[in-house]
Amino acid sequence: MKIVQTVLLAIIALAVSSCSSVIANYTIVSTKNVEISRVDLKKIPLQKGVKGTDSRFWFLFFPFGGSPTVENAMFDCLEEGNGDFMTSCRVKDVGWTFLLFSYGGYSVKGDVHAALGSGGADLGSTSP
Repeated sequence: MKIVQTVLLAIIALAVSSCSSVIANYTIVSTKNVEISRVDLKKIPLQKGVKGTDSRFWFLFFPFGGSPTVENAMFDCLEEGNGDFMTSCRVKDVGWTFLLFSYGGYSVKGDVHAALGSGGADLGSTSP
């Protein structure tokens, strides 16, 4: 009986796999047009550790949904944090497989800043 349990456990372990790898680390990144030179990072609103993803599921060789992109994952993260740009951003490629089902996509985590908050200068002003 112990051999049957060991073989079953080995089959399940081979049928299930997951992977995650860091694609990039960014000091500052955005998918929006932000004039950073007029932003005081110490005064604007900040949300730490905000996450965003873009992914899709697969059954056999059939994908459900469009191809995930890093840009969409970043946009999702900015929307989640109600901000305009991120600092300390980490981009990961994530995925897993279980028998006939798979999941793959991108995950983004960073500190989201709102440039148009109280620390953002009015773009029409001429003072530095």
